[in-house]
This record gives sequence, structure tokens and C-alpha cells, in this order.
Amino acid sequence: MIAVLILIPVVGFALFTLVCYETDWKTIDEQNRQFYVDGYHIYYDRKILKQKEVEQLKSKLE
Repeated sequence: MIAVLILIPVVGFALFTLVCYETDWKTIDEQNRQFYVDGYHIYYDRKILKQKEVEQLKSKLE
């Protein structure tokens, strides 16, 4: 029983290491970058981006 309790974290760590090794982090980073504008996420920070857009339009009109 104790062997099973010791084996579970060891196997879990081995699987985690294998998944991290096989992951193409460059591709993931490139895909994530397409969702950011000036450091703001286009979905989660859309209110901030909209406010910045409105401010830019106001400054162009002045």
C-alpha cells in the first residue's frame, strides 16, 4: 500500500516532465501573442482598449 502511495507521485511527475518536454512552447507563445495589443488582451481587456480607442479619436478631432 505504501509503495502505491509513493509510486503515484513519481509516475505523475514523470508524466508531467514528459508533457512539458514534448510541448512546443514557441508555437504556443506565437499563438498567444496574436491576442494582445499594446500589452492588453483583446478579450479580457476590451473595455480598456475601447477607452483608449475613444481617447485617440477624441484627440484626433481636437
